[in-house]
Amino acid sequence: MIWFICFAILILFAVPWRINIVHHTLKSRKIHRDLNICVLADLHCRRFGKKQSRITRIVEQIHPDCIVIPGDLFDYERDYEICFELIEQLKKYPVFYVWGNHERFIEKDMPVLIKRLKDAGVHVLENQSEVLLDIEWIGLMDLGRKPEMKKEQFDSIAETDKYRIVLSHRPHYIDFYNQIPCDLILSGHAHGGQWCIPFTKIGLYAPQQGIFPKYTHGVYTLKGKKMFVSRGLASGTPKIPRLFNNPEIGWITIQKEGNL
Repeated sequence: MIWFICFAILILFAVPWRINIVHHTLKSRKIHRDLNICVLADLHCRRFGKKQSRITRIVEQIHPDCIVIPGDLFDYERDYEICFELIEQLKKYPVFYVWGNHERFIEKDMPVLIKRLKDAGVHVLENQSEVLLDIEWIGLMDLGRKPEMKKEQFDSIAETDKYRIVLSHRPHYIDFYNQIPCDLILSGHAHGGQWCIPFTKIGLYAPQQGIFPKYTHGVYTLKGKKMFVSRGLASGTPKIPRLFNNPEIGWITIQKEGNL
């Protein structure tokens, strides 16, 4: 009996029952007012409640100035309409979106999906820059296992000296990120390490990072900039579920330096 109880408790903690909200505060002299950003990474065409209600309830609590989707919104052999259920519920917010590696897997479908996103008001950034909310947003399409972009190519995209946020799906491009002039990078992809050691946030594996990956969740300090990596919402494949690793919605507050 005792073994059954222990097993039941283990399963209770292992299965990702709830969505965690993770809040980080950053400061900068470049911004003129505080900015709240909601990060929804790695949906992978999964549903979280009717019309994505479990996600949208949390978004309403955060009441962000904008929402960022740093890749893997879509997935292969999945129902794309599940993603548009979420987009429909987010219409009152500015939403920024970039490709992830799973969008590469469905590249032939992407022109139609991108058009639908744009028609819904989403700011789709395909190696492009856009200024909104006094921030320069730069979206990098998935750059492959190794970044298929040079600093000079990035420099040709960037247009201002405002606070610069880069949306780039994969967090392991550290050498590239250290070279580019920006203030904050928003990523996903690593799924928090997929399986975590129980009662810790130590992940076991991430693509391109291998065993016990370094960049899986939270804020990292790089050369002259910060990088936030979201644990994301779903698993890339149902065959490898998340364990001891709840889905996550990121909440980043950027404060004008000097504010409490």
